[in-house]
Amino acid sequence: MKNKKSVFTRLRGVTAPLLALLVIFYFGAHAIKGLATKDMLSDDITLLELRHDSLKSQRKILEFHVGLLSSNHVDPDYLDELVRKNLGFSHPDEIIIPR
Repeated sequence: MKNKKSVFTRLRGVTAPLLALLVIFYFGAHAIKGLATKDMLSDDITLLELRHDSLKSQRKILEFHVGLLSSNHVDPDYLDELVRKNLGFSHPDEIIIPR
């Protein structure tokens, strides 16, 4: 009987440090996973920022072209370029060299 009490007493003394060690390992594993996820997300952020800059420049170009076709004043050179490109029209005296 005396041995059983000493075993339970020893287990009680080891339980708290063992539990603390398990908690440390648990949160340590999640910290490592979190750091890996952070690196992956920072790479995604970099790619998305590059795409955002690209789309921003494309938007400026489109806004410029829309400005050339505004209802107040249509740029005749740009309109002629669009008609030739999209509709395939040309003047009768022009020579077209295919690519």
